[in-house]
Amino acid sequence: MKKLILLLGLGLMATYSQAQQIPLYSNYFFTPYIYNPAQSGSSGVTEATILHRRQWSGIQGSPETSALGVNGSLNDGAVGWSVYGFSDKTDILNRVGIYGNYAYRVQLTKEISLAGGIGAGYVNQSIDQSGTRARDAGDIFTIVAPNRGTFDLNIGLSLMVSDFTLGFAAPQLLSQNVVYATNPSEINYNLIRHYVASAQYDFKFAGDKQVLSPIVMVRAAETVPFQIDAGLLYNMVEYGYVGAMFRSNYGVTANVGVNLSETLTLGYAYDFSTNTYGSSFGASHEFMLTYRFGSNKENERLQNEMKRLKLEQRRSREQNEELVDEKLKEFKDNYKAEMAKALEEEKQKMQAELERLRKQAEEAANNNQGNMNNRNMNNPNTNGGNQGGGTMQDLTNQRDNNLNNNNPNTGNQGGQMNTNNPNQGGYNSANMASNVTPGSPGYYVTAGVFGEQANATRLMNRLASQGLDARIFQDPSNNFYYVYLLKFNSYQEADQAKTSNLNGRYTGDLWIKIVK
Repeated sequence: MKKLILLLGLGLMATYSQAQQIPLYSNYFFTPYIYNPAQSGSSGVTEATILHRRQWSGIQGSPETSALGVNGSLNDGAVGWSVYGFSDKTDILNRVGIYGNYAYRVQLTKEISLAGGIGAGYVNQSIDQSGTRARDAGDIFTIVAPNRGTFDLNIGLSLMVSDFTLGFAAPQLLSQNVVYATNPSEINYNLIRHYVASAQYDFKFAGDKQVLSPIVMVRAAETVPFQIDAGLLYNMVEYGYVGAMFRSNYGVTANVGVNLSETLTLGYAYDFSTNTYGSSFGASHEFMLTYRFGSNKENERLQNEMKRLKLEQRRSREQNEELVDEKLKEFKDNYKAEMAKALEEEKQKMQAELERLRKQAEEAANNNQGNMNNRNMNNPNTNGGNQGGGTMQDLTNQRDNNLNNNNPNTGNQGGQMNTNNPNQGGYNSANMASNVTPGSPGYYVTAGVFGEQANATRLMNRLASQGLDARIFQDPSNNFYYVYLLKFNSYQEADQAKTSNLNGRYTGDLWIKIVK
């Protein structure tokens, strides 16, 4: 039993020496989904990879690892998937596992994407009892169970910023405990949680046909020293790749690969230890064979076509935005110029009308003064400016008539008040927009002026929904469309309606349009 426990301990030490418990690979940059499920489907093509590694070839029973993985993507790269299995054998201990990974990628911006992934699998730990040496072989079979399996989970994240990739993963997340025996003493194997961080930047040359990639990976686990990989990979996409890697507490790796065809790549990695016992351990060898379901040229053609379509789409969008901006600016400039012109014309017309009314008032005042002087001279009863009799009555009647003519609200209009519309400020129905001949001479109380008839119609319909009687006419002198509410025969009446906002019935801006 002591020998068995010693063998288990040696096996565990061998496993710890190869980057803690998780299997060690030297070509992992071509199969990143083995360590990080979030990087499933990151290559953009479906491919299958076979890996075989023999570590420390100079030692009998040294670690030997084999793996098979298939990797791909769906939904234009938004969904990544991978399936892989491995066998990791160290002397009498053999570890076999199979995992399935799922990743979902979100495009945050044109240059930034974030992926999250989860992997689930089953790991079986077994002991090759035929390789043990014990005084009593029966003790091995009766005390230690030869096989123990457990469920396992891996999680990961991957952030891509243009040509930079940053990943973080936690393999063996559940830290399951595998128990081989409990009597007479407990013998178990604990799957400790690991932490893996990686970073890679791709410098692309010759139209993405040559890529130089610095790579860093850090692996750590509980109670076990962390390990750092730092290296450089030069990938000639059409022909193959070469690379070199330094691994702390272990040694140096040289990588080389060649494209046997457009779909098939063969890779090899040679490791040699740099520690004190490196010459005794011997070198490590790793072979990789990758098959892509689709040629590099076809993938390159599809990628170039996608880039071309995205570029055309971006250019078309930019051109459309520029065109819309130009049209909008042109419309605003034209509208401002038309409005300024229309307002200036209205201002000039109003000034001319005010000047005409002022002159008319002065003439009326002069005529009244002249009539009064004539009557005083012809009337012998005139006494020092005191006008009596019929002359005073005539002036009073004339004043009353003038007031009645200029004020539509005087009692002189009498029965006309019964025809007023209470929904439009109580004005006479003859002044309502619907009872007016559009464009006929007069003074229009106007709510809006537009260069397009459709815009004027929209305002008219909106006013109608508010219970206001509104109509439209076009001024042939400037071709503008005017939306009016009332029309009067005198400027004073129109100005009173405008100033009072239709006796408080209307809340918007109003002005007077004069048509001669």
